[in-house]
Amino acid sequence: MSGLLTAFRFLTILPLGRGKVVDAPHMARSMAFFPLVGAWLGLLLLLMDRVLVRVFPHLVVAALLVGILALITGGLHLDGFADTLDGLFGGRGDRARTLDIMKDSRIGAMGVVGLVVLLGIKFTSIDSMGAAYKGGALVLMPTVARWSQVQLAFKATYARKEGSLAQPFVENLEISHFLAASAGAALVSYIAAGVSGLIVLAGAGIVTMLAKLYFTRRIGGITGDTIGAVSEMNEVLVLLAFLVIGGV
Repeated sequence: MSGLLTAFRFLTILPLGRGKVVDAPHMARSMAFFPLVGAWLGLLLLLMDRVLVRVFPHLVVAALLVGILALITGGLHLDGFADTLDGLFGGRGDRARTLDIMKDSRIGAMGVVGLVVLLGIKFTSIDSMGAAYKGGALVLMPTVARWSQVQLAFKATYARKEGSLAQPFVENLEISHFLAASAGAALVSYIAAGVSGLIVLAGAGIVTMLAKLYFTRRIGGITGDTIGAVSEMNEVLVLLAFLVIGGV
């Protein structure tokens, strides 16, 4: 239970035991629960969709759902996505410069453009989603993305020499944590969308594996920012996959 609470504290803004100090191995163990936190986020989005659609047009509901997800997660992974884009484009192939730019708290032009495109795709995808597939997509979008964070961190090299928020997760993650997270993600995917859900999960796994190879070659490993970036990419991937599945 403590691992689940730690996962909630890290992935959401919920004040569940705020201020409690945990060691690095405990932080890594909490990653086993990341997909379950994602499933909770997805169920929250599904519930909000069912409520809001009775009051507002679908276009407005889609915008509100994107905003709710960003709010409840504190925009943590959106920030990582923007920082990663700024670093990759501003670093011009130089590893040290790329990492320095990613560490800078200021957002650059590519980060802004990337966020606009990313949020725009999420918004239009949700608005375009057929009713038969929307529920599964809303549940799997955060679930699969949180599982991809665990996959990216497993057996990865941390690219920075100095510590950061993500380093204890990456350096202490064990195979048992990864397998537990994978089992949870697979179960949720199958319950939410059957075989299609498992196919989407597998597709996200391939994207995450390729991303790990790319970041290892480009910056020597992964960082907290790249974990956030891959998570956001997989949220979009899930939505686009369900649009294809639904024939939209």
